[in-house]
Amino acid sequence: MPQSDTQQSPATDIPASQHTQNQSCVRIAHLSDPHLPPPPVPWSQAFNKRGLSLLSWHKHRRHVHQAPLCDALVQDIARTEVDAIMVSGDLTNFGTPAEFTKAAQWLAALPAPAFVIPGNHDAMVRQPEATGRSKWIDWAAPQYPYCHELNGVAIIGVNSGVPTLPFMASGRVGKQQRQRLATLLKRTHDAGLCRVVMIHHPPCKGLVPWRKALHDMKAVTDVLRAEGAEIVLHGHSHNATLTHIPNSTIPLLGVASASLQSAKPHRQACWNELTITPHAQTAHKHWTITLQRHWPSFSGPHSGVVESASWERGYK
Repeated sequence: MPQSDTQQSPATDIPASQHTQNQSCVRIAHLSDPHLPPPPVPWSQAFNKRGLSLLSWHKHRRHVHQAPLCDALVQDIARTEVDAIMVSGDLTNFGTPAEFTKAAQWLAALPAPAFVIPGNHDAMVRQPEATGRSKWIDWAAPQYPYCHELNGVAIIGVNSGVPTLPFMASGRVGKQQRQRLATLLKRTHDAGLCRVVMIHHPPCKGLVPWRKALHDMKAVTDVLRAEGAEIVLHGHSHNATLTHIPNSTIPLLGVASASLQSAKPHRQACWNELTITPHAQTAHKHWTITLQRHWPSFSGPHSGVVESASWERGYK
């Protein structure tokens, strides 16, 4: 079975942070699956699964994934003045070295500090780290899952992207990552942080078909339930959804593709604005997490904020 575990040593230290005693609210933008316009793909890189994906791109996907929509979405985020941008995978279409380079340039140009994880398109075929996701290390880490802290919020990125057979787009986290995730969740709990977990494949049945599902979902959700998280963000489905980690109260938040033009409201390109507000408590940690879902002002069925929600999250 393919694993998305990395080969580095299993260090579990929480990185140096911007944590202060007087925490203020943190505003995060969540977007996913921008599927940035690809540079030309050399034939030498297409004699594999990429060849089928290229056919799909030219026949259908290039007509619905539109760069101006993604540009408008990023401009909308810039007007909101968020503290960070979380990008939950599928920046590329075929996972070529040139696409990884272009995506790195796009990440560097975003209007706030970005955090990224790979998706299935970014892991379409096996390739050396140096020509693939290592190009995104400035917005991730050498090892997954990673943890970065932002003013009392732990941003935890999990990698579920693995190479799969043709016509499959499934994901897998793997045993090593799950063990590290459990340790990170416990340590960030003990540090009193609000834990925001980001993963590409949704850890919940029914949001995507089996061929696109997270195949070690039960083991991943077992970790999340056992150690806890304040919210989990995902991409992959290209749907704006709101549910929970199975058999828990942990909110699970999906988002449409950042570049998708669709007549279906839940699939039209959008982004999630999360505002995390800490509350001073002597007995336990407590945050209000507020969602505003933005459909930016471009040609499409929606404009502005048309969906909102909030949760009271915390632990002793």
